Amino acid sequence: MPEIYILAFIFFISALIHGLVGFAFALTALPLIALFKGVKFAVPLLSLFSFTVNLIMLFILHEKRILKIPIRFFLVIILGAILGVRGFTLSSEYTLRIILFFAIFVFFLWELYQLKYHQNIQFVHNINPEAFKNPKALLIAFLVGFLAGLLNTPGPPIVMYLTLLHFDKNLFKATLQIIFAFSALNAAINHYLSGNLTFELFKIYLLCMPVVLIGMILGQKLYGKLSNRVYYYLVNVFLLISALLLLIKPGT
Repeated sequence: MPEIYILAFIFFISALIHGLVGFAFALTALPLIALFKGVKFAVPLLSLFSFTVNLIMLFILHEKRILKIPIRFFLVIILGAILGVRGFTLSSEYTLRIILFFAIFVFFLWELYQLKYHQNIQFVHNINPEAFKNPKALLIAFLVGFLAGLLNTPGPPIVMYLTLLHFDKNLFKATLQIIFAFSALNAAINHYLSGNLTFELFKIYLLCMPVVLIGMILGQKLYGKLSNRVYYYLVNVFLLISALLLLIKPGT
C-alpha cells in the first residue's frame, strides 16, 4: 500500500480521536507514523496539522470564556517553542522516542492517580486569569512551547494543569485548542526557519487535510454524547495507547 494511504488513514483516526477528546491528534499520530517513517519525519509535518486541527476545533466550539487567558502566558509559549525546535534539530531519533515515551507514560500514571478525584468533583465554569499568571502557570507555558517544538506533543503539561483547575469539559477542550493552535503555529514557523519543513511535507499536508476534516467532524459528533466523567476516562485510554505504541519499534 502506498505510504500516502497509510498516512491518510493515520491522520483520519487521529482527527477522529482529537474531535472526541480534544487534544490527542499528535499523541496518536506521532507514534504510528514513527513506526515506518520516524520521529524526525513526523514532528515537523504534525506541526502543520496540529495548528489547522486545533484552529478549526476552536471555531467549532465557539467558546468565548477562553479570551480571559492573559497574553503573557502565550509569550512564554513562544520562547519554549524556539528552544524546543532547536532541541529537535540537535537530537537523535532514538533520544526523541525515549523522551516522548516517558513524557506520555508519566502523564498517564499521573492521570490514573487523579481519576479518584473525578468521582465527586465540582467542575469550574469560568477562567480565573490569575491561574495563568503565576510562576507555576508560566512554567507550564514554557513546557508547552518546548514540547511543541521538540515533539509536537504539548499536551501532557497543560492537560495536567487544566485537570487541576477542574474545568468543565467544554471549557477544558476549548482552552486546549487555543493553546495548542498557538504552540503549533510557533513550532511550524520555527521548523520552517530551521529547514525541517520540506516541500514533500507540505504536499502530504494538503493531500491528507480532507480526511482530517472528516475525522474531526465525526469525532465532534460523538463528543456531544459524552459526560464529563466518561470524557476524562477516554483521555487516559488514549494516553496509554500512545505511550505503548512507541515500544513496538524502539529505533528507526
